[in-house]
Amino acid sequence: MERRLSRFSDKLFPVVGLALLSAVLTVAVAWVDRLVELPGAVHIALTVLPLVPLAAMFFGIARWIEALDELQRLIHLEAFVFQFSATGLLVMGYGSLARAGVLPDLPVSGVFPGLWLAVFVFWALGLALVRRKYR
Repeated sequence: MERRLSRFSDKLFPVVGLALLSAVLTVAVAWVDRLVELPGAVHIALTVLPLVPLAAMFFGIARWIEALDELQRLIHLEAFVFQFSATGLLVMGYGSLARAGVLPDLPVSGVFPGLWLAVFVFWALGLALVRRKYR
């Protein structure tokens, strides 16, 4: 069991590191953007810089999923379906209520960080629920 866990965690920990690197770069770019007026090309280059480790993270997740056995893949697939459905309900529900004037109509750039966090929270919640099912 310990060897099996090590095999999966060896592929997962670098992925978490890439996610954290992307988050740190995002905050750093936002901080620089507020302090300094950058020329257009430099501004664009800095803005997309956090996407590099983020793209590497997605490739790392794919490699990590490939290392899982069939049951673990099924568990993650079901957790992903939960995450996708919950995110869709959140977006559609909020959008409908904002259009009806019940909630404030926020710009995408304002809600995107929270939505991005919600995606991971819904995946973790889905993972916990699905793992209980296969216990």
